[in-house]
Amino acid sequence: MAGISKIGVWGDSILKGVIFDAESGRYRLIRNGAVHDFAQLFHLDVKNHSHFGCTAPKGMASLDRTLSEGFEADMVLLEFGGNDCDYDWADVSSTPLQAHQPNTVYEDFTAAMTKMIRALLDKGIRPVLMNLPPIDSVRFFDWITKPENVDPDRVLTFLGEKENIYRHQERYSHAIESLAREYNLLLVDVRDAFLREGNLGAFLCADGIHPNEKGQRLIQDVFSSCFSRYALA
Repeated sequence: MAGISKIGVWGDSILKGVIFDAESGRYRLIRNGAVHDFAQLFHLDVKNHSHFGCTAPKGMASLDRTLSEGFEADMVLLEFGGNDCDYDWADVSSTPLQAHQPNTVYEDFTAAMTKMIRALLDKGIRPVLMNLPPIDSVRFFDWITKPENVDPDRVLTFLGEKENIYRHQERYSHAIESLAREYNLLLVDVRDAFLREGNLGAFLCADGIHPNEKGQRLIQDVFSSCFSRYALA
């Protein structure tokens, strides 16, 4: 399709296909994740370099290393932000009145994403960006305050209100969208697809941030729709 046969993917646990299994109480990898099923559907050679907990700076280092080794692809999908905007919640709980920075501050996040985009363009590879599935603030708040060393009241003192979790994550998602516009790149708009469904909780795991198996299928649907439109353009 449109000369596209080999695709690289750099992202975090979402595109790795990791979900939280409520029965076992553990995170686990599912075989039929969005990337896997997309590759099977379109008979594509997809190399998935996504890792649990990966941030944009870590992804940038991985991408640079892989490109230096001679990696070639027609297209590379970049998906970061969820871990970047997260905090050390135990640290927040211990000193809620102090200023705390997320794992990757916003400016460093946009810089790392920009560097990855430019590195791919320099190699003649088409970058594609994916924005973030929306987060369920209440479910996520309950999740991060489960550990004994994280006090809910103290974390809420830092946040101001639980919904600020959503707004903070949304800012990183908007950064991705802005970069797609700036560099005229294809944007895989999974965020709109999740919001359009209405019942967000039905597509997310108990942690409020990882898409469940139903959410993975929704992401795959967006992949397929975007790829089909792109191939026909």
